[in-house]
Amino acid sequence: MSDLYEARNSIYCYKDSNVLRNKLNITNNCLLEEAERKIVLAKLYDLRQNKKIGNFDTEHFIGIHRYLFEDIYPFAGLFRTENIAKGNFSFAEWEYIEDELELLLGKLKKQEYLKNSNKQEIAKWLAYYMAELNVLHPFREGNGRTIREFIRQLAFKNGYVLDLQETEPQHMLNACIKSVIDTYELEQILYKCLKKI
Repeated sequence: MSDLYEARNSIYCYKDSNVLRNKLNITNNCLLEEAERKIVLAKLYDLRQNKKIGNFDTEHFIGIHRYLFEDIYPFAGLFRTENIAKGNFSFAEWEYIEDELELLLGKLKKQEYLKNSNKQEIAKWLAYYMAELNVLHPFREGNGRTIREFIRQLAFKNGYVLDLQETEPQHMLNACIKSVIDTYELEQILYKCLKKI
């Protein structure tokens, strides 16, 4: 949250503020970021412990976001309805998010969710889907954590633990930014972080 999205007069923020409206009624970004971090870390831990995964469809993806953020934001599990950007990069126009997500996850289904792929192929496709989901950026906040959890579950479905602690967060961030044009660096990082179950 510290690198806030650019969206003038955001419908998601308190009036005359860049603080997202939240169920905790916190109006300070630093305090909201800290509360959000604690709540979401606990939710992510719970998801990793129960080992349940979904169908890798739109409802599964939305469900991850809803679960992670339902205690914080009223928009948990809802696609954003305004355009957003970070720096010089504009994410997908909000009107196209749902259709594009359906197409993308339809492609994953046709690939049988990467079934029978070797580690190199899995790293390549995980990087591809991670990059595509990042460009869509379907939610007003919480995209990165939702995408990483979705990708972690996809790796798990294919017999791998995706341990992103094997890489530096800044390396991962840089690779994600570059993946809009070239996923090679992200593939390499994911390959290193994949451990056979």
